[in-house]
Amino acid sequence: MNIRFGFGLLACSVAVAVASAGPPPPPTSSQLEILHRSLQEATSAKDWAKALALAEQINEAIEPQHVEALYTIARLQALLGHKKEAYEWLQRANDAGLMNVWEVRKDEAFAGLRDEDQFKKVTRAIWLKAYIHLLERKERDTYQRPEQVMQALGFRPGERVADIGAGSGYFTVRVARAVAPSGLVWAVDIAQELLDYLGRRAQDEGLSNVRLVKVGPDDPQLPPAGVDTILMVDTLHYIKDRAAYAAKLRAALAPGGRVVVIDFIPKAPGERPWGPPPEQNMSREEVDVAMTAAGLRPVRVYDFLPEHFFVEYVVK
Repeated sequence: MNIRFGFGLLACSVAVAVASAGPPPPPTSSQLEILHRSLQEATSAKDWAKALALAEQINEAIEPQHVEALYTIARLQALLGHKKEAYEWLQRANDAGLMNVWEVRKDEAFAGLRDEDQFKKVTRAIWLKAYIHLLERKERDTYQRPEQVMQALGFRPGERVADIGAGSGYFTVRVARAVAPSGLVWAVDIAQELLDYLGRRAQDEGLSNVRLVKVGPDDPQLPPAGVDTILMVDTLHYIKDRAAYAAKLRAALAPGGRVVVIDFIPKAPGERPWGPPPEQNMSREEVDVAMTAAGLRPVRVYDFLPEHFFVEYVVK
């Protein structure tokens, strides 16, 4: 999922896919006129649900052009040397829905600002919003199939779970509900901004059994022999020394515990232009080798995910 475990950056191929998708073509004036007329009719009829749907359609139609206009003004302010105004308009573009942080960072209009803390802060905020949008987009459900995954894993009340690479909480909140009221979920990630977002989300959803854990890239910092299930979704491919990491996972397992790995089936960029870049491709067999070295063996393998392998490991 992701920069899920953050290692702080989206997979390169995901970045390319997002950047190359581009905005949809602008609506014609006649199309907008029809939408506005339909909105007026629905409002007059007090059909609020229909009116809302139409208003959302209008927003989706005009929002890309609005964001582009704000971004263009920010660029021009920067080119004119108006630093304060450039930041103000760039922030307005961010607030309006600017997503392509890679374009902003490489844009020569902002070359004089790149090393400034304020520029880094604004672009980091753009990255965070875009990444959360990527993790939580509805389309993800079609290939991640979270409800089927939850059913297969059968979490029980009272279970202690570590979601490594928790990201925006896509699985964290589901697991927290499943193990409540006495269960506990450690949401582990290396990006503090994601943990801050997840903390607010857990609070908004009334989940008091989520613990936020900020870690480095090579140690999940889990309690020794204190975790019933370790869940790693779209995360392990970021780990460089997987055997050493697997040993730390093994040390955290309580008696009868399990490590669950869900990760992308390796594919060429031409076959799947999103997901991990080629240098991070990782086969199921490679995971088995790392887990075996740590004293773990596969006990269950699920094949219902179209883009992922899905394996449960237990102590030998």
